[in-house]
Amino acid sequence: MSLAAQDPSLTRKVGAVSLVVLVLSIVFFVFIYDRIEWGAHTRIKIYFHTTGGLQEGAAFVVAGKTVGKVESIALSPAGAPGPLNGEEGVAVKVAIERAWARRIMKGGDVFITSRGALSGKYLEIGPPPAPGPTLAENDELLGRDPPSLDRVLQRTWDNLTTAAKFASEVRPEAHALGAELDKLRATFAELAPDATLSEDLRALIDEGDRTYAALGGEQGLDQLGDVLDRLQTTVAQARATIASLRASADKLGDSLGALRGSMGAKGAEAFDKIGQAIDRVRAAADRIDPLLAKVQAIQDGIARGEGSLLKLANDPEFPEDAKDLGKVLKRHPWRIIARPPK
Repeated sequence: MSLAAQDPSLTRKVGAVSLVVLVLSIVFFVFIYDRIEWGAHTRIKIYFHTTGGLQEGAAFVVAGKTVGKVESIALSPAGAPGPLNGEEGVAVKVAIERAWARRIMKGGDVFITSRGALSGKYLEIGPPPAPGPTLAENDELLGRDPPSLDRVLQRTWDNLTTAAKFASEVRPEAHALGAELDKLRATFAELAPDATLSEDLRALIDEGDRTYAALGGEQGLDQLGDVLDRLQTTVAQARATIASLRASADKLGDSLGALRGSMGAKGAEAFDKIGQAIDRVRAAADRIDPLLAKVQAIQDGIARGEGSLLKLANDPEFPEDAKDLGKVLKRHPWRIIARPPK
């Protein structure tokens, strides 16, 4: 028989010692092992406005490798010095292996991330935009705040509320402006029914496109002359239309001035709006007139044959020179491009 079987008290002692050792081992690995610092570490603080689910003990990762961990997370009250500029937030204290801290440069984004939707959060630092100093003891960095669904929903709701309020406030004014513009348009149609400038310009542009395709021959030059004649007519009609609009606006303004005194406050307000619309028409007419002057100047330059293309088209020797150049390209192209190797 064994010694343990012969001495029951010894058996109990061995079992008690084994149990105590097991309990101490569990306590050591659960409560003490993680608190033991193996090797030298560099401690820094990273500030966020919100933790975003980050917890103490989370890993600090660089390029996919865990090089440190989060030691503590503390509140940073309003007015406290630091990268948050006095705003409320949290200060995350991180211990990084000193050998790695000497290799990590400042300036990279520090952000909270995870490997999956259900996995734990951890800290990661990205590469800096430019070379710089490395991390040192007690450095303070500003991290990128994680996206918050609550903040996204709140901002979306605020934007929708603001848009709805803006639409409700602008809708009556927009309807009133549309009504006044309809009245003003009807008045101009009655006073200046021959205002067909837009159709003439559209026809002129179409004719110019067709002329461009045929430019270079007698037919194209003839069409160009027709376009110049039509352009001169259109410019003259445009000037007459603008003058008619100015006269109509002045006449309408005089009529409004005569009626203003006989209307009440609401009528005067409506007349003020119409008067402002008339002023905008006058301003538009003033802007159109210089444009017409530029069109007239371009027309005069075309009539004089200015520009390289028109000079070539009007040069009587150009067709013969073009034929000679074509013969040279066919028979002796190396005179123009390069002689082939022998």
